[in-house]
Parts: sequence; structure tokens; C-alpha cells
Amino acid sequence: MANDYLQIPLQLDLVTRQKRLKRCSLSDSVAGMIHLITITHFGENKQEESFGNELWEFDFETIDNAQAFKERLAESLEAAIIEHEKRLSSIKVSVGFDQVVTTVYKRRVRQRIQIGIQGTLRKTNESFNHNEVFYMGPLSYY
Repeated sequence: MANDYLQIPLQLDLVTRQKRLKRCSLSDSVAGMIHLITITHFGENKQEESFGNELWEFDFETIDNAQAFKERLAESLEAAIIEHEKRLSSIKVSVGFDQVVTTVYKRRVRQRIQIGIQGTLRKTNESFNHNEVFYMGPLSYY
């Protein structure tokens, strides 16, 4: 597949040096947009207040009902991807928790959220799979 899509983050210094911006495939471009949706909280994008997802509303919260949280997060992500990533259809989002003990930025982390996104690329009718991993308390993406 041709690399016709701009790679994010954009390296605008290339423009000032009259060089071509880096390109990527359709699949990589969709994955980049999904990553951007997952790391953005509602209201962070002032031009589009609905861009983002609910994950960041729970950054320092104690999750009492893990199953309800997973369902709510999956619904939020699915709605955001449907609204903001039109190149993807038949979207399914799965959310899972792991109990892990590891060191991230010199802190102990115990909850890991794994997000799986499946769908179909509209332009090519190819299947699409993307995974994201976040750590709770405080949340941070990896």
C-alpha cells in the first residue's frame, strides 16, 4: 500500500527546511488517529470538545466496579472512533485489566488497561487491529 498519509506527530520543521513531511500507510495513519483519540481527554481539543474519551476522567479515581468501568470505557472509545475516524467501519473495542507489578517512571504500577480495536478499513476492505496499553494510578500511556 502506498504511503499517502501524513505521519503524526507532524514534524513541521521539515516544512521550514522545504522538505517533504513524513508519510505512512493508511493502516498506520488510522492507528495514529486512534492513539490520538485514546490519549486525549474531553475538552482538550478546543475546536472539537467531543474529541477524546472518558478514560482520563478516572485518572486518579478508585475503580469500584471494574466490569462497569470496562464497559463504559469501551462504549466511550467506540463512540469517539466512530465519530472521528471515518476511514474505519465495523468497529469493535475491547477493554481488559491486568494486575501487574512493574516500574514505570520509577513508580510501582498495579493496574494495566489493555485496549483492543478491531475494524475494517473502508478504502481497502482490509481488517484492522490496533492495541493500546495504559497504566493506572496515575494513568500514563506506554
